[in-house]
Amino acid sequence: MSRNSSTPTTDLDALTVPAREAFTRLVLQRQDDLLRFARHLCHGNEDRAQDFVQDTLVSAYRACLRGQLQSHQNARAWLFRTLLNLYINDYRHRRRWEAGTGLGTSAVCGKMNEMAQIASRSDTPAARLMAGILDEPLEQALTALPEKLKLCVILVDLEGEEYAQAALSLGVPIGTVRSRLSRARLLLRPLLWDYAQEHRRVPV
Repeated sequence: MSRNSSTPTTDLDALTVPAREAFTRLVLQRQDDLLRFARHLCHGNEDRAQDFVQDTLVSAYRACLRGQLQSHQNARAWLFRTLLNLYINDYRHRRRWEAGTGLGTSAVCGKMNEMAQIASRSDTPAARLMAGILDEPLEQALTALPEKLKLCVILVDLEGEEYAQAALSLGVPIGTVRSRLSRARLLLRPLLWDYAQEHRRVPV
């Protein structure tokens, strides 16, 4: 069940004036972007997306309360990473629950187009290709991946994490991250390569 609003219920009066202004500005500027990102991660599940956004904004409120977010040089990146972490934690919880009940992971999710630009931080062929491809094609290609493969692509190729950090984030061995990423890249290559050639992003 979705919460009634995607704004935190915590009292804004507890914030100092600069912190309150910073938090209000963040909500106004980024709430729609966060919701779009969450919808892609949750494959259009509005209730789950709204819940992730609200939890992210609650975390942002607490960071403002501690005076941390105002000094953060890239608040947008902080917000999106926080939402992604919440999603990963939820994924790990569901994975443990499904393992205990004998059910398999069924969710197949996408990736918001704005995050594609971060791919340039990762020096891999797939990442270099994705760095120049934005919007619907990348989103659709990632949507086609099983959730466990998609998360590896997001963390390593789009977020630029090392294998060890991605393994820690997902709670799996490094070898599992490597194998999943290899499988994901094999699946993504024909989808993204055709699009890149059509739009002259790579040599024909």
